[in-house]
Amino acid sequence: MGAFAFNGLLLVFVLFTRVVQVTFLSPKVPKMQLVCPILETATEVEPTHYSRDPWVVVRCRTTDLVFLANPPSYSQLAEQFAWEKTWQEESQRRRSDQPFVSRLSSLAKRLKTTFLPRRNKMLALICQTVARREATGPIRFLDIGCGCGTLMQKVQHSLQALGHEAVPLGIEVSKQLASIAEAKIARFGGKVLVQGSVDGVAQVEADSVDLVIMSSFLEHEYQPLRLFRELRRVVAPEGSMVVKVPNFASWNRVVRGRKWSGFRYPDHVSYFTPRTLATLANEEEFTVSRQSLRDRFPLSDNMYAVLKKAA
Repeated sequence: MGAFAFNGLLLVFVLFTRVVQVTFLSPKVPKMQLVCPILETATEVEPTHYSRDPWVVVRCRTTDLVFLANPPSYSQLAEQFAWEKTWQEESQRRRSDQPFVSRLSSLAKRLKTTFLPRRNKMLALICQTVARREATGPIRFLDIGCGCGTLMQKVQHSLQALGHEAVPLGIEVSKQLASIAEAKIARFGGKVLVQGSVDGVAQVEADSVDLVIMSSFLEHEYQPLRLFRELRRVVAPEGSMVVKVPNFASWNRVVRGRKWSGFRYPDHVSYFTPRTLATLANEEEFTVSRQSLRDRFPLSDNMYAVLKKAA
């Protein structure tokens, strides 16, 4: 038997044992109710074994969404749990707890940068989405959770290279990152709102945004349905939303369990699958216009989707 076939059988065996363990061997848990973030109604939830004290991770039995039962507020995310702080702390913890995996991950990233220097799936998906746009005039795009503005700047340059005039707008809860981002896009006439996502989008005019970008952001949002409600108001009739988010349905999560790279406490508050992302979109009259198998490849930790306003 070849090495590839053996590894495949080993992966199937690990997946099978995980499913058996979760389905048949997990102890019964007490019933309780919490507000499901993608329904905004109280539903029955159950604890999961992904919690890490004091952060409690539960699963909604109605939608199957896995989420943090006690998420931090926007103000806490802006200061106490700011991304630039928690990212460093989490990286250090993983290097200490999982030295081999951390070194392997770093090596893979270096190899990707060396051999695929221009490969940026999110940027490529944004450009493909814009290429299908029928409307004329400047492209007004909104980057929610824009961080230090790197992606926003790349999108601006890419759209200009394609012959489009573009006007960027960012929303970022961290004052430090928002300041860096605004310095990068000010010369394009852009600006960054230092707000939580919902309050920031509430300041945007109705039907004024052609493209919404949420790259590694939605997992940080504890009010996703309210956010999508505001986005439905501001996205133009022919506008699109391009999303990148960790895929809780990935095989890596099933195999690695609590050590999966998609878990980050406490700033990852919602863990989406293709189905729960579609449920969220449909609740506010968006449809998934693109999510191919390559966009949700089960061996990848992330998934991608393009959402459109329902006709």
